[in-house]
Amino acid sequence: MKKLILSFIFVMLSVNFALCAEKSILVNQPAYQSMNFYVYKPANLHKDFYVTYDGFLVYKDSKGIWHYGSYDKNGITKTNYVVGSVIPTVVRLKPYDPKISSVAPIIDTPQVEKLNESKTSRIRYMPPSQPAKFYESVNLTPNAADWTQNSKFMSLGKWQKSVDRIAILDKPKTPVAWKGEYPDVVFAWTGLQWRQLNAKSGSVTALNILRRESYALTVHTNKVNLLHWTDEDSYVLSQYARMWGYQWLGQIFIEREY
Repeated sequence: MKKLILSFIFVMLSVNFALCAEKSILVNQPAYQSMNFYVYKPANLHKDFYVTYDGFLVYKDSKGIWHYGSYDKNGITKTNYVVGSVIPTVVRLKPYDPKISSVAPIIDTPQVEKLNESKTSRIRYMPPSQPAKFYESVNLTPNAADWTQNSKFMSLGKWQKSVDRIAILDKPKTPVAWKGEYPDVVFAWTGLQWRQLNAKSGSVTALNILRRESYALTVHTNKVNLLHWTDEDSYVLSQYARMWGYQWLGQIFIEREY
């Protein structure tokens, strides 16, 4: 799935290269070391933003990682979707509109999109003990509701001291979360609780920790046998990641070198 997403985005970022009059800029995506893509800078666009050659807003954060931007009538929003982790149209991002003003306001707090489901099937969840002004409830379908009602899972939203990014591990297919390039611990959801996968030495990446622990994690999740993670779950979790202020890295494969 991740390989398909990266291939799709690479092709779409390159397909309109010759058609754009603006000067092209080749950039590197540090989140995926082998990924490069072209952007350009429309004259009337806000200084922090660029446009990919498939037409989507992007910006570079303080660590040099490229994220998608989105916009509406209120202004431009910096999302936590890392370029390369999602197909933009799947997560409801709209292509850049040349009518955007250079003085359009930047909305620092990501706005959580409501899922387009019938009112009768919606389940509403508000993370406990959180100020309402910082959180907006998300509408969920019954198929993706079990973990959203689990206080142990949802406690992840309050772990800003230990977490700044969320991803979905390919095998076993489960949410994982950690902080920084060389985390002390990676958290993996087993279906019942968050399991701590500790780094045994310094300067070890999350991917290395997951490789080391993949067998034990697979055995444990199969034993519990309560986790059936779907693409719909991933989309809902990506919305919560935005709300919590975490980067969304999409699906990751432990056998690959990023």
